[in-house]
Amino acid sequence: MGGFKVMYEYANRLFDLGYSVNITYPIKTKYMEYRLPYIVRKALSYIEGFRTNQWFKFREGITQCYVDTVSDKYIKDSDIVIATWWTTVLDMGRLGVSKGLKINLIQGYEDWIGHVDELHSSYNMPATTNIVVASYLKRIVEQYSNSQAYLIPNAIDSDRYKITNFISDRTLGSVCMLYSTQDIKGSDYGLQALKMIKQKYQDLKVDLFGIFPEPEGLPDWITYHRNPDDLPSLYNSNSIFIANSLTEGMALTPMEAMFCGCACVLTNIQGHSEYGIDNNTTLLYEPKNVNDLVLKLDILLSDDKKRVAIASAGNEFIQKFSWNVAVAKMDSIIRNLLDVDSKEK
Repeated sequence: MGGFKVMYEYANRLFDLGYSVNITYPIKTKYMEYRLPYIVRKALSYIEGFRTNQWFKFREGITQCYVDTVSDKYIKDSDIVIATWWTTVLDMGRLGVSKGLKINLIQGYEDWIGHVDELHSSYNMPATTNIVVASYLKRIVEQYSNSQAYLIPNAIDSDRYKITNFISDRTLGSVCMLYSTQDIKGSDYGLQALKMIKQKYQDLKVDLFGIFPEPEGLPDWITYHRNPDDLPSLYNSNSIFIANSLTEGMALTPMEAMFCGCACVLTNIQGHSEYGIDNNTTLLYEPKNVNDLVLKLDILLSDDKKRVAIASAGNEFIQKFSWNVAVAKMDSIIRNLLDVDSKEK
């Protein structure tokens, strides 16, 4: 999940700056939809520990722990405590002062499970600083908050995600797309469009990737990569990337693709708005509108100069979303909070 990945990157990079970092996983959180009952989750936290959490490499020295709940009984004393996801933030807001100054890292307008009044109340927790990852979120949060929200856009590891295959050298009829069984990711619309455009471009080849099992009935011109080991190479071997999400906070996958030189066709949603400038850095299409997606794909597949121009402009623009910049901003906010708190004491 992108939200986890962002938090983990902050953990690593703040650790590199000299912070002592502990990551805490509550087993019980209000309104969270769990696949397994509490007693099973509790048992697995002891049996499995963090052995199954190997997809992200943490710095040695970062500690991790499971706790029953986010409460004074379980959370370690600290200088700063950072939470993401609004139900966790509500619990964080009730922690005592010994647990640290509080930061609410808001990665999306998380209204999809209802309880909107409580969601909005999470923007007004006492002694809590709101940080948002996108400009549109800043506007929303400040509408329902009594204090300023700080903007730190999401970032990508440019040492890993970069161009290794020149944009102009790529096979024109090569497309990659994230596949998900979650309805909000809109994968079915993307697959429908690809099957339609294939009728015009017989040489079209598609790389589909994701964490879910391969969808049934894929034609032989679509190759599915489950949990690919080298995602940057996958992006670099394709000329076009499609993102079909119906809602996002600030989507990471299109950013990765842009860093790797793909011309991106994205849904026209707020979660793509920080970097998706239509007919400039990307082409945008209306969510769920398969015909519109086919039209935008046709533009790129029929005009290689256009494809190269979109990919090049997108790659140049996306460079500003650097982890060095993001962590420097986070470090500055934390140091300012600690300095103000020290002066007040």
